[in-house]
Amino acid sequence: MFLMSLTAILLLLVLPYVQPLHLPIMSTSSTFAGRFGDNALKTASKIANTLTDLGGRRGETEATSKENSIRMSVERIERDMKFLDEMVSERSQLSGFELGVLTSTVLVAFFSPLVFPLPVTEVLAPTMAAVSASVSVSAEYVGRVAVADGKEVAAVSMQAAAEAESLLSQSERTKAVLPLCVGVGATAATFSLLVPVLITELGIKSLQTVTEIQLVAPLVATLAAAVAGLSLEESKGLANRAINLGNRRFARSSDVGKTWLSASEQISNSSVRLSRKWLSFLTSTVPSPLLGALIPGNLATKAIIIASLAAAQSAFSLAQAEYFLARATDAVAIKARSAAVSDTYANQGARSGAILPFTSALGGLCAAATAALVEFLPVATGVLPIGQAFTVVIFPTLGAIFAAAASVSKARCEVDAMAAGEAATTLSLAYSDEGSPDGTVVLEPFRGVKDLISLTNKSTKKRVKKIWKSANRKVFQRKNTKNGKGSTIS
Repeated sequence: MFLMSLTAILLLLVLPYVQPLHLPIMSTSSTFAGRFGDNALKTASKIANTLTDLGGRRGETEATSKENSIRMSVERIERDMKFLDEMVSERSQLSGFELGVLTSTVLVAFFSPLVFPLPVTEVLAPTMAAVSASVSVSAEYVGRVAVADGKEVAAVSMQAAAEAESLLSQSERTKAVLPLCVGVGATAATFSLLVPVLITELGIKSLQTVTEIQLVAPLVATLAAAVAGLSLEESKGLANRAINLGNRRFARSSDVGKTWLSASEQISNSSVRLSRKWLSFLTSTVPSPLLGALIPGNLATKAIIIASLAAAQSAFSLAQAEYFLARATDAVAIKARSAAVSDTYANQGARSGAILPFTSALGGLCAAATAALVEFLPVATGVLPIGQAFTVVIFPTLGAIFAAAASVSKARCEVDAMAAGEAATTLSLAYSDEGSPDGTVVLEPFRGVKDLISLTNKSTKKRVKKIWKSANRKVFQRKNTKNGKGSTIS
């Protein structure tokens, strides 16, 4: 269907360029050939230029569209990262006790010159400023602890992701021998086809020599299939370990029971894995010689059948290994992404908590400034008590404001630490076999291939339709241009 559509489009592009050949009846064959060649060259050049222009414009448009999409995606991620901080900032983060303490410090500092004598004011005002500074310091403590918790959770999650990457690398290294086994098996199968011809051409008459030569290829192919089976089981085991890594380490307390195994269960599982490895070796070695022995025919025919079946077994082992590696790669990528998200939120919390030491320092500065300011009150004997009250309350008020600001930063640190922990819990995402009703399947290779084929068909149809519309539009424009020129000439 695609080739037919492409042929129709090329015809539509060619027809407007083909000029009628007004040749005299008595023209020679050389003149006709020359004119036909010139017209063909001009037509081909115009078609090439048109297709180049279309491809260039489409490529520029697609590149611009991709850049805009990437930029919008990055901006969306930035907005999502700031969403929690903005949500926290929209509401007051002071508890009722903290709000009452800060309000009381300001009121006591303000009314102390009006109610109490000067010596008492010299003590109360700095004390109130120190209380405001203590609220800032306590906010710094809580915020820095939250930041440390988030960073530790992110570090543990990054460590788990790195361990999963290590297991995945070991699985890929174990799988690396499988293509070699497939190649050896295919070569042995091909050699088994050539053995009868070689024996005939070389004129080998010894029955023992002929038998030995005919048995070489199936023996090599069977050994390659056995190695492929063992490699498959080892690669599969490492891939499953990479998939399940972190299921208990990052699971919630309510989900730990689903992954908990007693000592006896762990021993049983280890025994099953070992038995499965030997069973894989057996199933990779026995079937092809057994089937070759059961099928009637001479030794050469049996050797060809055994080598071909062994090569097919190696190829099947490679396909199975790639299947499990695809799932493991997807699982490890999700773990790495979750660890990266956790680390990102931890860094966001560290960024929010970076201001906390500064607010604590400002609170301490306000307390020190208040203590210094009240020392000048005895000197200012001509100032009214109300003036002294407004003077004394300045720095305690600033200290209370700094404490309130520190509480917002503290809340941001706490919510970012919670987000880092929540992102880390996704490392315990449980995989299961395809078709299992009680598990979560993150990647199904067969379904993934089907989806990719469907997406390819959709995109191909869209592109063909776009090219078809563009070609029709160009044909219509050229027809209108020719009609306009004809009317002008007439």
